[in-house]
Amino acid sequence: MYQEVIRLIERAGVAFPPLGNGVSQDAIENAETVLGFALPKSYKWWLLNYGGGQIQADIVYGLDEDGMGRPDLIELAHMNEQDGLYGRERIVFCMGNAENFVFDTENLDKNGEYAILLHEISGGEEIPYAASFVEFLQRRITEVCRA
Repeated sequence: MYQEVIRLIERAGVAFPPLGNGVSQDAIENAETVLGFALPKSYKWWLLNYGGGQIQADIVYGLDEDGMGRPDLIELAHMNEQDGLYGRERIVFCMGNAENFVFDTENLDKNGEYAILLHEISGGEEIPYAASFVEFLQRRITEVCRA
């Protein structure tokens, strides 16, 4: 499953760090503790291997383990919660120009994945987008990069 995504990322020239330059397991475990829930299985794989990046103009939030100012999932979750935009049931992990992609943390499947919702900012509508983070990557890269 992941080999197909790795090939798609490489073929599309997505702005992710080179494979193997992600964050540590400790950073992921810390994030889960701070957020208060387990991160999805395929998102943890992506964090370990890539850590963050962009799909064209879409920022895919990772973890700023070394404090370099990279887009950080924990920081974004805290800002959204403080601003009353999203609570713990919807965690934004990707921001586009007119939409956000969120983990629906109320719906964890048997494989350790949250459903992915597309939240249209202008209309406020939430639309089911993918069954997992890895499915999100496959679909979004294909749509945006024409891969």
